[in-house]
Amino acid sequence: MTRRPGDMVMGWIRNRSPVGENGHSPLLKTAGLFVVVYCGIAIAVPDTTFWKPPVYTRLDSLFVAAATGEPRFQLLRDSSEKALLTMDTVGLQYLLDHRLTKQTPRQRHYVEMFFMMAADSGRNSKPRMLLSRALASSPDTLRSQLLYIGSQMRDSAFRREAIPYLHSDSESVRRMAVRTLGSYPNPENLPLLWDGLEKTRGLELQQRLWALDQQGPLAEWKRLIPLLQDSLFFNRQKVRDMLSKTADSALAKP
Repeated sequence: MTRRPGDMVMGWIRNRSPVGENGHSPLLKTAGLFVVVYCGIAIAVPDTTFWKPPVYTRLDSLFVAAATGEPRFQLLRDSSEKALLTMDTVGLQYLLDHRLTKQTPRQRHYVEMFFMMAADSGRNSKPRMLLSRALASSPDTLRSQLLYIGSQMRDSAFRREAIPYLHSDSESVRRMAVRTLGSYPNPENLPLLWDGLEKTRGLELQQRLWALDQQGPLAEWKRLIPLLQDSLFFNRQKVRDMLSKTADSALAKP
C-alpha cells in the first residue's frame, strides 16, 4: 500500500519525539498544531484533539447564499432570501447576533438591505423593535452600526429610537443618531439638531448640517452665519449652500 507524504511525516515525528506517560508525544499535544520541516518545506499538521471544524447552521447557509453577489447563483440567492424573510423575527435576530461584525463589505451591506426589506416601509414593526432592544444592550462600537441600519430602514418611527443617543459619549454614535434624524425629516427634529450646533466641529458638524438641510426651509437660518468661519472647507461650503436656499441671504456668496 502506498503511504501518503503526510503519513510518513507523522511516522517520522512519532519515532523521534519523546513519549509521555499516556503514550502520546508532547510535541503532538502542545498546541493542537505543529510545524515540521520536511525536505525544506514547512508543513502544518492539525491535531483534531484541539481543533474542531466550524459547524454551520441552516441560517448560516441561507445568509451566505442570500448575500452573494454572483449572478450565476441568482436562483439560490432569491430562494435563500425568501426563506430568511419568511423566518421573520428568527432571521432578524440571527443577523443581529451573528452578522454585525467580521463580515465582508457585501455581507454588511446585505444586513442593512435585509432590515429595509423586512421593515417594509414601517408596515412591519419587528425590525424596529429588535434594533431598539439591541441598541439598549450593545456597546458603542455596535450602536453606531445599529443606528446606521435604522437610518437606512425607511421606517420613520425609528427616529424616536435615535433621540436618546444624540448626547452619547461616543462621537460616532452621536453622528449616526443625527444621521437618523436627517433620514426621517420631522418638525420635532429641528430643536434637537439646532441644540449646541455652534459648539459642534469636524465630521460631527458636517453630519449635523446635512441633517438640518434635510428638514426643509430653516426659519432660524441666521444661526448658520457664524459657521462660515469654520476651519474645515467642506463645512463652510455646506453652510454657503444652505444659505443660498434662503432668498434674502447675500451672505451665501463666497
